[in-house]
Amino acid sequence: MSKESYIGGDYIETTGGSNRTFAKGIIENISLESFFIQNARGEIFFTTNGQAPTIIAAAHLKKFLIHFRRPATYNGEFGFDWMRDEYIYPLTSISGTNKELSLDIPKLNTEYKTTDISNPVSPYGKDYYCSFLNLLLNQEVTLDIEVEELEALSSDATEIIFESSNLDLTITPTSIPLSNLIAGGKKNKSLGGTNSRDYYLATNQVKVTCNKVFTRNEQIKIFGILKDPTSGMEDKIEVGKMMVMKNSDQAKYTINVYVIKAFISDNSAFGESFIDAKFSKIGGLAGLEKYLNENSLNQGLIQVKLIDTKNSKNLKIELSTNTFNLANKGFNTMTGKADDEYENLKGIITDPNPSKFEVDSGKCVDLFNKQSNKLYGFDKEKCILLYLCPLTTKDAGGSAYTVPLDNKHCIIFGTNLDHTQSYAHEIAHTLGLEHIFLDKDTSCNLISLADEKASINKETNDYKSKIEKAKQNVDNRWLKFKQENNAYFTQNPNKIPEYKKPYDDNKLNLDKQFRNYEKKQNDRIKVINQNEHRFIKATTDNIMDYSYETDCSTPTPNIIYRDTNKLISFYKNQWKIIQNEAKTYYH
Repeated sequence: MSKESYIGGDYIETTGGSNRTFAKGIIENISLESFFIQNARGEIFFTTNGQAPTIIAAAHLKKFLIHFRRPATYNGEFGFDWMRDEYIYPLTSISGTNKELSLDIPKLNTEYKTTDISNPVSPYGKDYYCSFLNLLLNQEVTLDIEVEELEALSSDATEIIFESSNLDLTITPTSIPLSNLIAGGKKNKSLGGTNSRDYYLATNQVKVTCNKVFTRNEQIKIFGILKDPTSGMEDKIEVGKMMVMKNSDQAKYTINVYVIKAFISDNSAFGESFIDAKFSKIGGLAGLEKYLNENSLNQGLIQVKLIDTKNSKNLKIELSTNTFNLANKGFNTMTGKADDEYENLKGIITDPNPSKFEVDSGKCVDLFNKQSNKLYGFDKEKCILLYLCPLTTKDAGGSAYTVPLDNKHCIIFGTNLDHTQSYAHEIAHTLGLEHIFLDKDTSCNLISLADEKASINKETNDYKSKIEKAKQNVDNRWLKFKQENNAYFTQNPNKIPEYKKPYDDNKLNLDKQFRNYEKKQNDRIKVINQNEHRFIKATTDNIMDYSYETDCSTPTPNIIYRDTNKLISFYKNQWKIIQNEAKTYYH
């Protein structure tokens, strides 16, 4: 092995102490065009050959990665998210074929490798996916540690060091011997095909505590370090990290949720007592509030206050069968007459059988909104309205709108009144979350987000053309009226503005209709853009997933239920969405 250096100009080396050169062979100093000069403060003298220094090899750190993981007992007590293997590797059987669950892997890679991450790392050139933690003030959590083996590991003196970027973000202990983490034995996980991963899992290893709110995203860096006991030299590398999300706006994420019973007073099968019996199974108001604040919405730092009274009176909407019958015809439920305001409620009853009395979920929400605004005037209050309804629908246990962005209404129907996850699911819709799967068209084909946005834009353009045509019709009617009364207007030109005003007002109203429609359409696109990560339906533990799917592989589509984990998680991109809507529209 040799080393050659070629320098075009001067080479100057300054050393604060001694400078020694050792060689096994000849040492030559040659000056081709000028003097060779040696200077010394003291005498230059010759002595016997010295010995070259002994070079001590540095300690060698084996190659591995470290990941934080939530414990097996996790039940939504805190926000925790990471890139699951099954999202990007073909590990899950879907209709007999193993598939990756993410429908856009490159976009998901970006989410977990760089988005919201300070100083992303790639130890040993490997893709590293961060884990993410979301903590309420003064919350302490216990986490597992996974060691991903890249090179055969042994019980040497390697230490795992945890370094927090904030003194008020504490982790205990701050170091753990690698030997402790691998003591449980090596495991192997298939990644699809011939690919697999060797890893070790050590449970309940560290406690992480938030002692003060964070005004920015903080991080816990993870280092592997191995010191040579003789030389003291060490090999140290960053082998992982966890981001802990900003929580300084926590106080702005509190929401009043008014719980309103909406029932039929003249049909005992769908009366108030049905609501009470089912609601009591989840602990009533107190039980639901505890679940929302400690096992679901809290993952995004949302805290709700459930309120079932106003002015010391219980919140109720008592409806009769006749109320629904009138709405079903598009009639005003108070006057019993045709009313444009109720036109959109036509067909609200999908099965009039008194023992079944099935309704359309969305139209039911619209009816309750009209009734509650008249009874309680919540329309101007920043809050969420949660309706408890004993009725049933064809395909929904609950219903809520994501748009307009300040929509505040959601409803839980009779089948799901004792199902806590449904409440978190519908409230999260109100807070801007869509399902994490794609919708299907009438032929059972997935509708891409790009196609969905293109459809919305087409609807907007079509509506704009409709409005422009209506405005042209108004102009034509005015011109016709003016022509028919030309003699009068010739004699009284000052009267033209007076007679033209109703036509102008009509056009202004049409413009207002379009602006409102366009805003709602823009809100729809904004919601789609925010909810950009989608997965195969009924395959995740996300609260915005379903536990069932329509299997279209057979001539007659079947509803199939998948053996999934409990729906207990919100993901980190969802945390940001619900936080932004909470402080913007509901706090």
